[in-house]
Amino acid sequence: MNARRHPVALLLAAGLLRTVSLAAQAPAAAPSPAAAPNIAEPGHFTDAQGNYLPFKSDAELLEFLRTATVKSETHLSGGINFPRKLALEKDGVHADAVFRDVDESKDKPTFGGGRNELFFTDSYIYEPAAYELALMLGLNNVPPATIRRWENKKGSIQIFVQNAMTELKQVKEGIQPPNDQEWKKQVQMMNVFDALIYNVDRNRGNILITPDWRLWMIDHTRAFRRNTTLQDPDSIKQCERGLFQKLKALDEAEARKKLKEYLSTFELDALFTRRKLLVERIEKMIAENGEAKVLYDFVWVPAKPAN
Repeated sequence: MNARRHPVALLLAAGLLRTVSLAAQAPAAAPSPAAAPNIAEPGHFTDAQGNYLPFKSDAELLEFLRTATVKSETHLSGGINFPRKLALEKDGVHADAVFRDVDESKDKPTFGGGRNELFFTDSYIYEPAAYELALMLGLNNVPPATIRRWENKKGSIQIFVQNAMTELKQVKEGIQPPNDQEWKKQVQMMNVFDALIYNVDRNRGNILITPDWRLWMIDHTRAFRRNTTLQDPDSIKQCERGLFQKLKALDEAEARKKLKEYLSTFELDALFTRRKLLVERIEKMIAENGEAKVLYDFVWVPAKPAN
């Protein structure tokens, strides 16, 4: 089920911002809230024991992902493309990452319900594309991802977000967010991003929640379609003010330069057509309902994990 179409009750019971997939992941003990840094800043990820990794920036983390030694691998459950969890080590630093090497295209695949899609693509290349675009928009809830070759295969490698539960787990167990309004703000930010990248595979297994109720977006191998319409415009009810400003101000030439390594000209053209439609939709909502009802401010304040 597409998370954007969930009733509000389910959305409130959903988990969403920065993490690497896996529905069957067993949560570990969360770091002490008092000792936790502001994870709205880059580089604050943990190892399996909950210790914060020493990287001072995403750039340092990406270099580690590209060059660290693979000590072991585990096939992850819960993903349709059989991603693998890699245990990495370099200079005494240990961290987990997810490696994806899916890369397939079809002219006319048929999905459930008889829906056909032209130019269907399922590729690892969209993981770093989603991460880079999110940064341009001021979002840091897509885990850092880059390209790496491993075992003679080229794929994407992405930091593994520890201590996270999927929306699937959250809904099944009836776990409610500590602050409904703040949670819905995160959901709307995800909806805007998914509309922009035309993500056809947002589901409960790739929406992750950390113990502080941070929403993480993962698994973007089926995003960045060539479609020049908005997939689910009715899901866009509001927009975070800073995200809207960055969406409007996004420099197309600069964005194309940064994303051309990952996206084709057709995919980039479609992306910026959707950007225009998104901006127009939000501006229309503001004109009809007033800015105060459409735009909101979101400042990340970690929720205290339940005892």
